[in-house]
Amino acid sequence: MKKYLLLVLVLCVSGVAQARELGHYVPGVANIRDLTVPAAPGFYYEQYNVHYSADKYKDKNGDSVDSFTIGAQTFQVDADVDVSAITSVFLWVTDKKIIGGDYAFYVAPTISQSSVGASLSAFNRSVDSDTDNAGIGDLFVQPLWLGWRDKKYDLSIGLGVYIPVGEYDDDADDNIGVGFWTGQLQGAAYYYLDDQQASALMVSVTYETHTEKRGTDITPGDHIALEYGFSQYLSNRLEIGISGYSQWQTEGDSGSGTLLDPDVKTEVHGLGAQLAYWATPRLNLSAKYMNEYDAEARFEGSWFMLNITYLPGPLF
Repeated sequence: MKKYLLLVLVLCVSGVAQARELGHYVPGVANIRDLTVPAAPGFYYEQYNVHYSADKYKDKNGDSVDSFTIGAQTFQVDADVDVSAITSVFLWVTDKKIIGGDYAFYVAPTISQSSVGASLSAFNRSVDSDTDNAGIGDLFVQPLWLGWRDKKYDLSIGLGVYIPVGEYDDDADDNIGVGFWTGQLQGAAYYYLDDQQASALMVSVTYETHTEKRGTDITPGDHIALEYGFSQYLSNRLEIGISGYSQWQTEGDSGSGTLLDPDVKTEVHGLGAQLAYWATPRLNLSAKYMNEYDAEARFEGSWFMLNITYLPGPLF
């Protein structure tokens, strides 16, 4: 009986973790003012230290999945996901212009640790299963990032690609990479409410398109993300802000290997706040929390970020 319960549990965890494909881009992680090309040429370094935790899986209708039935038997399931990641952004802002916009480019490698756990209860018995792994994640390269600015606005557009260098095995439950390439197009706009740019409104749109997943014939559906926020400097060092996001899968996963209805698409929304402080003229430290809601066909949880920014020269 224990072997039977363990088999059902493994199938459940694998189905929840792998059947519905998510994209590479994670909205809400970047600081509110990070989606515009910096004004001063030079080298910039940004480090995103991220932790994600979720213990609710939502079905296609947005209802929590805590049990399933096989025949006449109902199985109670308690699943959770924890992911910690460090993404380092190495950014170069050049002194060149393309179609009137400042030209920049960057690379962003990631180190990640993931954990998927679940417990299954039936027949007055309980079985636990946990998978845990750590390593180098997929690499993001953005060779084209252009920015246009004025006292009242900042506009930017970027084109990049996620390279699947992270550990991935189609039969594993603890992958660090996702096993496919992703092309990304992102546009962002900032409007400043004052000439000192102390108050800023932000909105951005990110579109992802994916290749076929390695070792399968599954092609994840494209994703689109909308991000928005408001940032306010209370002094030349202290910044507070609120932000939110919505992310949708624009089409279902395709291919004979997908386990779920291809007409079902993922969706998630998030809302949170940010506190940032310039410890020195070149070093910014920020904390950000985002809580997800109204998820469909995916896990729903919360994000906590401690981010570091290093500038090439004095800010004030």
